Amino acid sequence: MIVKKTFILSVIVWIAIFTMMVEAKDIHFEASVDRTQVTLDDQITFTVTVSGDVKSVPKPTLPSLNDFVIYSSGTSQNWSFVNGKVFSSVAFNYILVPKSEGKFTIPPLEINLDGTTYKTQPITITVSQGAAEPEAQAPPDTTKPTTKSEKTTDLFVNTTVDKTKCYVNEQITLTFKFFQGVRLFSNPEYSPPTLTGFWVEDLPPQKQYYQTINGRQYFVTEVKTALFPTAAGKQTIGEASLKCKVEDLRSVFDRDPFSILDKDWMDMFKQGKPQILRSKPMNIEVLPLPDQGKPDDFKGSVGDFRIASIVDKKKVEAGQPITLKINIAGTGNIKSVSEPVLPELEDFRVYSSGSSENISKENYILQGTKIYEQVLIPTKAGNYTIPPLSFSYFDLKTKEYKTLKTNPVVITSLPAAETSPFAATPISKSEIGIVPKDIRHIKSVPDVLEKHGGSLYKNPLFLLLQIFPLAALVIALRYKKHHEKLNSDVAYARLRKSHKLAKRRLDQAKKLLSVDKKNEFYSEVARTITLYIGDKLNQPGFGLTKDQIISELSLKGVERERINEIIGYLEQCDFARFAPSSSGTDEMKNFLRSVEKTIVKLEQCLG
Repeated sequence: MIVKKTFILSVIVWIAIFTMMVEAKDIHFEASVDRTQVTLDDQITFTVTVSGDVKSVPKPTLPSLNDFVIYSSGTSQNWSFVNGKVFSSVAFNYILVPKSEGKFTIPPLEINLDGTTYKTQPITITVSQGAAEPEAQAPPDTTKPTTKSEKTTDLFVNTTVDKTKCYVNEQITLTFKFFQGVRLFSNPEYSPPTLTGFWVEDLPPQKQYYQTINGRQYFVTEVKTALFPTAAGKQTIGEASLKCKVEDLRSVFDRDPFSILDKDWMDMFKQGKPQILRSKPMNIEVLPLPDQGKPDDFKGSVGDFRIASIVDKKKVEAGQPITLKINIAGTGNIKSVSEPVLPELEDFRVYSSGSSENISKENYILQGTKIYEQVLIPTKAGNYTIPPLSFSYFDLKTKEYKTLKTNPVVITSLPAAETSPFAATPISKSEIGIVPKDIRHIKSVPDVLEKHGGSLYKNPLFLLLQIFPLAALVIALRYKKHHEKLNSDVAYARLRKSHKLAKRRLDQAKKLLSVDKKNEFYSEVARTITLYIGDKLNQPGFGLTKDQIISELSLKGVERERINEIIGYLEQCDFARFAPSSSGTDEMKNFLRSVEKTIVKLEQCLG
């Protein structure tokens, strides 16, 4: 009887222990959405929750959701105390923005806790096209720009272009507007549209103003961008997005009032509700430039330009340099304007010394001046004429090609002066033969002479001292020769000064190490690389193509690995300037250090 009671008691104890273990490991893993039927203009709140007696919860891995754009919107956590036990609930929140209409399934998620795998149930989402919404604002002009917008009660965005049909390399002005009707918890995160097939230029400054729409006042932020299509055909301006966090007092007041001390309840005041706003892609019809009447020297410039050429002096001695400046100014993509071809000049040595730009974006139109410099050194005396230089462009007003020409420039080259390094001082005849009165006569009977050591020329210290004036003379002559060569030989001067100038330009790039100045930073680095290589090879830096760089450096015996590094840096600069990227300050610093190291290695190869 006693044995039977003991057995029953043991069974009861083991059942109680097992029950406590099961309760302790009562874990729930589920996924949910706030809605299963949405339109393309809506977004879905996707929440993954892990609850139970869990001390540490790993972040779940989301399945591949190619039909949605996914944004993380933070994590929240609750604690509760029931029957002497602490239970926790962790929620991982995401925003899903549909890309296209249709029926899609979010597959099950998996998570492993203490050796046990848990799965969620699949969720089916239906996305419809949705009704078209009225435009937020009438177009600013009569060119019938394309306008696409996403609109909500409190926030919406609006994008426009000033024209939907244009020529290659003609400016299109893209305007992005953000209408804000509620307070934001932080600065919105703007992701610009993909602009493949366009040369892109920012058009500061941003405009901010208030506007009343349908009786409600909005704070408007306006951002403009200049786009220059690079090829004919149908080009697409991609989708732009804006991520912001707004007030959500409704969700706060709908919560359990007894959960006021929960961490996620407090976070609602700090973080707000995430909201993703998107624009729609826009198509641009890009017309090819006509072949009829196209000049032979046309290189793709489109707009309205003028040209002039000047020299710093018109009369020089043979062998002395003259600087020829070619100024091209006007409205259009001034950065892409190519250098006019200088006709071959006999009896001249010609060197390109680069170019400079002065860009203006007044009234949100790209314009300015580009200056090319050429150094001309006459080799013989005589009168010479620099023939007119021609520059052709496509005029958008007349829809015709125009060719501009500079005025001819007359230069006089004088014979080089021949001077002797020794100049004799003239002496009058009356001074010749006069005996100086301050010279004492040699005594015929000398005093007693004493011997003081050996001959002076045999003294080692005396011989050593004679070396210093000789060395100083050699150094002075070499310096004079070096200085004269710097002034007369442009190629030698560019070679000797290239490394110093590159270091100075990289120091200038360091001052642009900021995400806000990303485009200026990468432009300065690319400019430094091309000008440095141009100086080393005595080539125009701004006219060097990647194929020329590869060819010329290979001829100089530079290793292929080093050449690939240079080309990679230039491509990375182009990508960072003309394509959307998220380069941080640390990445920009590492990139700058890599460029500095490569230039040092090139200096050792090229001398």
